[in-house]
Amino acid sequence: MNYNDGMSINIFTKILRIVVVFVFSVVVYGMQPLALMAASSSSFQIQEDFFGAGGVIDSSSASYQSQDSIGAVGVGDAAGTAYQTQSGYTTTNDPNLSFIVNTSSVSLGTLTTGSTATGTATFSVLNYTSYGYIVQVIGNSPNNGAHNLTALSSPTASAAGTEQFGINLAANTSPTTFGAAPVQVPSSSFSYGTAATGYNTTNQYKYVSGNTIANATKTSGRTDFTISYIANIAIATPGGSYSGSQTFIVVGTY
Repeated sequence: MNYNDGMSINIFTKILRIVVVFVFSVVVYGMQPLALMAASSSSFQIQEDFFGAGGVIDSSSASYQSQDSIGAVGVGDAAGTAYQTQSGYTTTNDPNLSFIVNTSSVSLGTLTTGSTATGTATFSVLNYTSYGYIVQVIGNSPNNGAHNLTALSSPTASAAGTEQFGINLAANTSPTTFGAAPVQVPSSSFSYGTAATGYNTTNQYKYVSGNTIANATKTSGRTDFTISYIANIAIATPGGSYSGSQTFIVVGTY
């Protein structure tokens, strides 16, 4: 048995790769943008109704201006159990899935048996004209040679002195105040991304390679996610420098 005899362990977890995977079929029936006649009455007139991308003609005067739509990027929607519509003056029938990792690496610093190391990373997802997305994480827990820190297979509280590695996507108060719940941009009326089950509970951490950590069940505006990391060591944890890498896979669902 290899004891670290009170030595500290440096852990540097790197987010190295980003994979965006599109899994869908698109059938286009040759539909072209269509401008219709102006709608009018004895008192009012709409200058142009437009179906398709690029409908930017507006109604204006010296004092007022209007655009005959909701939103600028097609994030206003109406949805049923089988169908969904999008509205906006730059809407298009082309699918779009955007994924941005805002943090290239996370340093968890020096670990001791008496305290828990923490860190955070952020990413953002936006999808359009799909029925949502899932975000998966792939990669082993940080390792030093043949030894990997014990990854938490189910949601578990942090316990200093017990070897653990885990994450969640929630606002936490233990072992310290850190992390954040998903943030909907511009608001929850347009964006619907959530942390997945197992990774959405405050002060509970888990890490299983291949798990879905975030998702949306329908077309969504941007959601900003924060990953909270925890790492603990035991007295029997081998001393040395630990590192690891993670791959995030984002799949649009159709």
